[in-house]
Amino acid sequence: MSVDRPGGLKWSYYDDDVLAAWVAEMDFGLAPAITAALHDAVDRGLTGYPYPDAGDALAEAATGFWARRFGWEVDPGFVYPAPDVVTGVRRVIEHLTPPGSPVVLHTPVYFPFFDMVRMAGRSIIEVPSPRDATGRYVLDLDAIHDAFAAGARSIVLCNPWNPTGRVMGTEEIGDLIELAKRFGGRVISDEIHGPIVFDGHHHVPAAAIDPETVVTVTAASKGWKLPGLKAAQVVLTSESDRAIWEEAFTPEKTGVGTFGLIASAAAYAEGEEWLDAVMRQLTTNRALVTERLSGMPGVTYAEPEGTYLAWATVEGMGDPVERLLTEGRVAVSGGAGFGSTAGNGIRINFATDPETLTAILDRIVATIG
Repeated sequence: MSVDRPGGLKWSYYDDDVLAAWVAEMDFGLAPAITAALHDAVDRGLTGYPYPDAGDALAEAATGFWARRFGWEVDPGFVYPAPDVVTGVRRVIEHLTPPGSPVVLHTPVYFPFFDMVRMAGRSIIEVPSPRDATGRYVLDLDAIHDAFAAGARSIVLCNPWNPTGRVMGTEEIGDLIELAKRFGGRVISDEIHGPIVFDGHHHVPAAAIDPETVVTVTAASKGWKLPGLKAAQVVLTSESDRAIWEEAFTPEKTGVGTFGLIASAAAYAEGEEWLDAVMRQLTTNRALVTERLSGMPGVTYAEPEGTYLAWATVEGMGDPVERLLTEGRVAVSGGAGFGSTAGNGIRINFATDPETLTAILDRIVATIG
């Protein structure tokens, strides 16, 4: 797998001597199909407003990919554009959940969700997630029940789960959906990491279990490194949801990028061979992370089942993120931004070449070991 470090946010935010393992971007360049599609778009001067054919092509490509990869059959007409997953989830909260109702977040969870909920004018009920006997995080369904009983009417489900790397199965997702239904609530399912799932696990789209209760928000941006092109997908498998959405978001209000539509369509339609190669490299990298972090004194770590993010909690060293940056010169994400009980957690992006990853892990082990 070729490696590309062109700069961008990941490699330009910190000083040159800092190794970047923080923001969720891969170092594997672009799939050839995406490069070709973008070059063609430039050659054709397609820098104007998004146009219907581009959106239709993306919907066809995305639903085809979901059917092949996940066994999830979706009508392309159920796919609506949004600039990114965070904005898509916020729009769902604002338009498809009861006004003023609190939103549940199962933590530790992707930190922009906290500001997203507040921007939607809602309060957050944070439900910290326990670890099971194997060290894996699991949903605390009893506490989520209490949150719905206290007035919440939606939960943002992050699956595959950033930052923990969990890939939830049908039973766990089904139990959550049944709980939400009991209170007339909604499950808003962020499935952006769905393409990044390791052998032995399978991504289960929550809406495949209950299309009426679940709203899905996803994108090609994590699987194929496209976040800067602004094209996520809100999948509305409920007829009543579609009626509300189509009234609120006429084409001029979607805020997506033309190049994002084009690149995402190419990814979904022609990028699977490249994605498979990425997964082979990530599998090798994941094994290296597990080898180095498992069994370290004061470190709790469970091998990720999906995503290219490893999550570990570190005891006895204050703020591990700051220590790793100042002493180890390696940038990771973590801290209480992922939830009130996640202050000693570190999230390590391992989507890079083995040589760089080895250097990152050397610095982490030397700093916290």
